[in-house]
Amino acid sequence: MAVLRTVIQDTHQKLESAGIPDARLEAEVMVMNVLRMPRQAIFAEQEREVSEQQQVALDELLKRRYTREPLAYILGQREFYGINVVLTPAVLIPRPESEGLVEHALFMAMMGMESTDLTIADVGTGSGAIAINLAMHLPMGRIFAVDISDSVLDVAAYNIRAHGGGDRGSLAFGELLDAVPVALDLIVANLPYIPTDRISTLQPEVQKEPVLALDGGADGLDLIRRLLVQAENKLKSHGIILLEMDPDQVPVVAELALQHFPKGSTDVEQDLAGMNRILVIHRQKPQ
Repeated sequence: MAVLRTVIQDTHQKLESAGIPDARLEAEVMVMNVLRMPRQAIFAEQEREVSEQQQVALDELLKRRYTREPLAYILGQREFYGINVVLTPAVLIPRPESEGLVEHALFMAMMGMESTDLTIADVGTGSGAIAINLAMHLPMGRIFAVDISDSVLDVAAYNIRAHGGGDRGSLAFGELLDAVPVALDLIVANLPYIPTDRISTLQPEVQKEPVLALDGGADGLDLIRRLLVQAENKLKSHGIILLEMDPDQVPVVAELALQHFPKGSTDVEQDLAGMNRILVIHRQKPQ
């Protein structure tokens, strides 16, 4: 019977040989899942024996991963900003870059928007990961989790209930801000921004995610343009928009934003890799 240390090494080698990115990390995550162990335990219990039944379960995960099915879909969950969210292939897998949207939304809300009627829209909510975190950290706020797909909102609804956000998190089905019935202090959006002709060049894992959540049209900005048009009538006078996008798109969208909000201003926030990732749009230029 193999021990934990050997099983992790063997799983790592198999994933690496199959060309799987982040093979060591994925090996550890797979083993943690099969053995139901916290991360610290896999280092503290290196000589623990792994049963034949556990090895069989691990091999089943590997078979699926060899087809380049994303690990998050195989396991049915992903950690995001300190919480675990349930995932299905109907929703985009939340990524670390998008945690910046949560951080900056919390910063904006706490620095200048704190009120008893703070209203926020998480547009293109997907799994609901962003909306849940905002609801957890902003008890004064009302969060609208918006998407255009019933199957996506089913996943978001489950996650919102699981994390106790049902009292302040409202699901909204429809086209971007048309689905929100109130004026908004803050709009947070991780919309599809990949140009259509680039979809086929993405990693095999990414191509298994829903096209609806990836394809932003010819230049990747179709939905972002529509959001800015709708925001003219939905964003409060002091309102702010946070948009995640490709770094190359930031200058174009910043110029568009000022066409819609000529009295406003824009800032750019970087992701963990130091890339310009989040465009901050102020409807009114801060004093």
